[in-house]
Amino acid sequence: MANKNYWCYRIDKNRIKFFWDELKNGRLRQGWGWDKRQDLRKFEMDEGAGRNRPIFKKVKKGDILLIPRLPDWGQVAIVEATEDWSKGYEFNIDKKLGDYGHIFPAKYIKRFTRNNENVTGNLRSTLKNPSRFWSINHYSEDVEILLSVSDSELVEKQDIPSRLSSLVVDVFNEVFDDQKFTNKLYDKFTEQFTREEWEFALVNGLKELFPFYQIEHVGGKKEKKHGTDILIKLPSLLSDYEYAIAIQVKDYEGVVGKDVIDQINKADDYWESENLKLIDKWVIITRASKNVNMVLASNDSNVKIVFAGELKELLSKIAKSLIRNELNLL
Repeated sequence: MANKNYWCYRIDKNRIKFFWDELKNGRLRQGWGWDKRQDLRKFEMDEGAGRNRPIFKKVKKGDILLIPRLPDWGQVAIVEATEDWSKGYEFNIDKKLGDYGHIFPAKYIKRFTRNNENVTGNLRSTLKNPSRFWSINHYSEDVEILLSVSDSELVEKQDIPSRLSSLVVDVFNEVFDDQKFTNKLYDKFTEQFTREEWEFALVNGLKELFPFYQIEHVGGKKEKKHGTDILIKLPSLLSDYEYAIAIQVKDYEGVVGKDVIDQINKADDYWESENLKLIDKWVIITRASKNVNMVLASNDSNVKIVFAGELKELLSKIAKSLIRNELNLL
């Protein structure tokens, strides 16, 4: 097919068996679809579901997708779109799991292991991309090699470390409910932290995620001048300045005004005078949902807004990092 495109597509790795069973029936599921208002054809509520809109719009009939972690942890599935996804899309929330309502039409073609001799370095590298969905058209020839090779040649017996990892992860996924963990964690945070306590909690959490960056709490008297609660400093190739990310934290709920943008925008001039080049500005709003703040979410400034739904994801990543580090100490 002349206009065939090539993509990588990630699933919720905590539900591998569920996604595999669905794919065998021609349904490629995707998460953040637990409310009928998240139907991409009549999109009324985000809370993370909006990240599926590029998938909905871009994938066409005959496109090829590589899906890591299917049908199991150590393998990658090759899948073909059986219709344009904007036409063949369905929305039907799984009754048992209460999520994964986005359904795209696709058929399974074959699988491969990453360390197979037919897998190029280009593909091994791009499969490390943490994104949910990305184009790999520049590696189309590498994918076509896999499509031309027989199934038996692509799936070699995994080595002992790979099999051990796969076994442990499979069992963990069977007993661990990631969504329940994430929601419960967020509920505990909102119970325990208020106002400036959020700022200190997030500073500690971000240090856990990014141990090699300088992360500090800068709120206080000078906040009126720079509008920043948390400052992340990154090294520069040159020694005469550093890069920086400014973050403002607001423990707000309900409808939030655009004054939060005006406040964080003060960071530009202030931190430049401190010999810092500001590369990003974020506002984290702890309790407000995106679906009641679409005006703020769609602001045309270069300020990024994190609402409660996305904050849940961030807190979950922080918690999992803490758990991993604790286990390493045992």
